[in-house]
Amino acid sequence: MMVGVVFALLLLLAAAPARAQAMQACADQAEMPPFTFAERVGGRRTERVTGASVDLLKKIGAAHGWDINVVLLPWARCLAWVAENRAQFAINIGKAEAQAQGDALLLSKPYYTLHNMYFFSRQTHPQGLALRSLADLRRYHLCGLGGYRFEAFGVDTRDVDRGATAGYAQLIAKLHLGRCDLFIDSRETVAGMYLIDPTLRRMLVDGKLLSRPLPGSPQHALYFSVSAKAPGAPFLLKQLNEGLERMEKTRELDKLLGGYLE
Repeated sequence: MMVGVVFALLLLLAAAPARAQAMQACADQAEMPPFTFAERVGGRRTERVTGASVDLLKKIGAAHGWDINVVLLPWARCLAWVAENRAQFAINIGKAEAQAQGDALLLSKPYYTLHNMYFFSRQTHPQGLALRSLADLRRYHLCGLGGYRFEAFGVDTRDVDRGATAGYAQLIAKLHLGRCDLFIDSRETVAGMYLIDPTLRRMLVDGKLLSRPLPGSPQHALYFSVSAKAPGAPFLLKQLNEGLERMEKTRELDKLLGGYLE
């Protein structure tokens, strides 16, 4: 009788779901819709972080029992958190940004390649602003968001006016005020701003902000990074990459992006 009871208990334990492993991830507080942004309810920003990159990471994590919490932080702080293993993943990181952290971050396979553009103001450049090559960037005063690096474009990050610029509305305002000539970003990210900010939406369609493809631009791929200090970090990275390979075969990210942009 006792053997039967013990056997039944073992079966129940085997059938019980494994306890989810809590994981922390972070992304840039400046937001990068449709990849990462704070959900809006009634036009008001909430604490819930959503977006195609978040959904992709959580889909991969679900197969491994990861309970992933995502927060938005100043980008430099997010990278520092991952380097220190206060967070296990950084979302939407570029290769140059990861390399700038030395051996602190392990980089996943790329999951999306952005289309780089340069943006300028019709107010301060009514005749237009034409770039023939990346070398032409050195003729102009660039601005950008804090935490990002620009060496991939042949520009020393120290020469870029980043200051305390925390979001795209401030970045565009600096262009219109003539405090800088242009900034570099992706077509996908700026288009995604329609999702989150009515004020910014008006700034994007009022005819004063112009954009052109960035000539000679290197590919700007998005990656996840894993903290090298995370327990079992190489195996964690292997699980992440295998998940990305599975998702690539089914074009899962394209489906997720479509859900936000339709």
